[in-house]
Amino acid sequence: MRLELDAPSSAWVRVPTDPSERGEAWVDEALDGVRRRHADATDEQLEAVRQWLSQARDRLLPGAAVGLVHLPELAPFGLVVSIGVSEPQTIEGSLVRALLGDAELVGRPVVDPVEVPGIGSGISVRCLFAPAPERRPAAGLAYLLQGERATVRVMASPAPQELVASAAPSLAKIVASLRLVD
Repeated sequence: MRLELDAPSSAWVRVPTDPSERGEAWVDEALDGVRRRHADATDEQLEAVRQWLSQARDRLLPGAAVGLVHLPELAPFGLVVSIGVSEPQTIEGSLVRALLGDAELVGRPVVDPVEVPGIGSGISVRCLFAPAPERRPAAGLAYLLQGERATVRVMASPAPQELVASAAPSLAKIVASLRLVD
């Protein structure tokens, strides 16, 4: 079972998850996209983005079937998204806890129902993680979908609130486009 998706813009770049894909050709392709969107980029800026992209695979969650990065700005940071797909699972209790575990949060998470044809129903969760001392809270965004064929988890890396807020609408489009292929 394979998961396919549609990315709504060139700010989203697929990160290879297959260990046999050791090459960095995808980094060059992603950097070409950044260069096209930011024609005035300096060599130093592009090198900083290249370094960040080179480490993106290491930021994916273990077992991710699909990895994505969202690079809306010409900056050496972005949002890393891991998408996992597994056999259908029965989740007892809180779906929010199934997604976030025992993470310390600031306030209550915002939970919305989600339905993705061909995948199933579930929730989206937006939250603020409790900050480390002297740091700002990081925002979180995740989805949990359950269906007859699979359970799908979409987890964005904790990131500044502004970055998560700007990525949320297009990530929702990506989630809505998810489909299972045999």
